Amino acid sequence: MKILIAYAGRHGTTRECVKRMLSFFEGREISVADLSKETPDASQFDVCIVGASVRFGRLQKEAREFLKKQEEVLCQRHLGLFFCCGLPHESEYYRDVLFSKKLKQHAFELLYFGGSLRQEGLSWWERHLIRSIRSAIVESEFEDGEYTPSLPGILPENIERMAMRVRREFLSLNG
Repeated sequence: MKILIAYAGRHGTTRECVKRMLSFFEGREISVADLSKETPDASQFDVCIVGASVRFGRLQKEAREFLKKQEEVLCQRHLGLFFCCGLPHESEYYRDVLFSKKLKQHAFELLYFGGSLRQEGLSWWERHLIRSIRSAIVESEFEDGEYTPSLPGILPENIERMAMRVRREFLSLNG
């Protein structure tokens, strides 16, 4: 089976998730497409995994366009969907609104891969926004003078879940 992993991200978290997923497919030929650089033809693949980071409540533009233009083809393939977001408390909401109803119903998985609130490579405005979000998260974690930080991070268990599902169901590999 020919497998495509297509993704769009801005600051590296989504790319890092894709690299982690690829580690579960060692020895297999997997096509990877950064949607900001290329637009693959989904009809050339049996399994398509598509994901992107969320910025200001929306999937990256390149991913939205790819999913919209190739929706019919993707619904004829084995489809996995994922998203990355630095706001874990919003993940359930995003799971409901980021993808079309048709894609969600067709997908064998739709997973949240976590996210980060890193400041490297951000513009001044983005750094200011991230600092505000991080401060709000930290403040909400004070309880009776105790501080238990839970800043977002990548969720390797969800990446593994997607990869193992593909291996088990579409590549007929064990474990």
